[in-house]
Amino acid sequence: MARPKDWQPLRESDPVPGDPSGVRSQVTHMNKIAEYLRTQAKSLTAMADADNLKGKYADKLAEDARGLGRKLDLAEDRYREVKGHLSGWADELEDFQKAADKALTDAQDAQRVIDSHKGKDNEKPADKKGSQDDKAGSADEDPALKRAKEDLADARRRLNTTEGDYQERATHYAGKIRSSIDDDMKDSWWNDFKGWVADADWLGDIADWASWAATFVGVVAMFFPAVGVIALALTVVVAAIHITQALTGNGSWFDVVMDLGALKLARNGMKAAKAVKALQNSSRKTAAGLANRQAKSQAARGNAGARKTAARSERKRGGTSRKNRERARAKRLRLEGENRAAGKRASDEVRDAEMPQITAQEKASAIGDKALARQMKDINRWRDTYPDNPALASNASQAQRHKDAIQGSWAASTGLDAADKGADAVTDDGYSRMKDRMTAPVGSQW
Repeated sequence: MARPKDWQPLRESDPVPGDPSGVRSQVTHMNKIAEYLRTQAKSLTAMADADNLKGKYADKLAEDARGLGRKLDLAEDRYREVKGHLSGWADELEDFQKAADKALTDAQDAQRVIDSHKGKDNEKPADKKGSQDDKAGSADEDPALKRAKEDLADARRRLNTTEGDYQERATHYAGKIRSSIDDDMKDSWWNDFKGWVADADWLGDIADWASWAATFVGVVAMFFPAVGVIALALTVVVAAIHITQALTGNGSWFDVVMDLGALKLARNGMKAAKAVKALQNSSRKTAAGLANRQAKSQAARGNAGARKTAARSERKRGGTSRKNRERARAKRLRLEGENRAAGKRASDEVRDAEMPQITAQEKASAIGDKALARQMKDINRWRDTYPDNPALASNASQAQRHKDAIQGSWAASTGLDAADKGADAVTDDGYSRMKDRMTAPVGSQW
């Protein structure tokens, strides 16, 4: 049964938290384990006492079987005692919660009566007779209001008593459970580590804080992509904590799946962004080469006649002096150099051209990433400048696919994050209960 969320006018939050049904389900589980251990211990004892095995291996097998049987007996005792303590705590916890809920209901009923009389008091005209009339008014207080105030005070006393008893019994059962597990059976380092994680409530607090911080930084990264690495680092921290908690049985594997999904989506988005940047550089390089060849060809057409004349003069023999031939050769080389220079200038203009400016709509289409929007516009600019070039057309097509991947990763990641943070409010904590059912530690529990 879901606990009340609003504890006004008595408390800010639930003073007797806990889930009796969840505790009882653990008791049932532990009872099954205890029965299984008892059965296995008897089987091992019977094996050790069997007379039909002979030889050294039989003695060794009997010795090991007796040792393991004793360990199983100790484990069974531990489970049996702990489940007894938990069963008692579940019953008392349920009684405490019923008493607290009754006090809350009575207090809220009384508060409604008090609030309704406040409205009536505000409508009364001011009394002009001074303190004597005030005292008379106090004596003539509405019986219903007086009774409501007494009921509210009584509800507070009852809740205080219940809360004190709750704390005392919780401490009592915690001590009993610690005493039950303090036996001759030695826990492994993994069991100790699981216990440490279970007691480290601050790990969960860090995970919650980092998760909300990653959400906030992720939104900021839409406008300042450079901070995206911070969001990624925070997500890694959250995933590491959730994996540790899930491995030790103190957290849900569903949270781990969600975290790994978020990291996968972030990785896909980062890879796609790098691919767009590489395509933009490739398009610039290709366009620069095309501009070089185009400008060089145009310049060559402009001085083609002069170059041909110089070349013919350079080849002439007989009546042409050597000096004239050298001048003709120098002219030809100069004209060819001018052609190459024209090509280089055109190439440099493309390579060094300013990145295009973008509109608000273009920025929005890139999820607020100004750099991505400018890269996409630059890629499309060179494709449109040289529409017959297949490489530039291919770059533009690939860039669009990567941009779609970035948008899809962002949308999926944002949707999962919003669903994870808001599902409990929609399902009345059913979402958390579902995740709790996906809790399973790695390694032995005893």
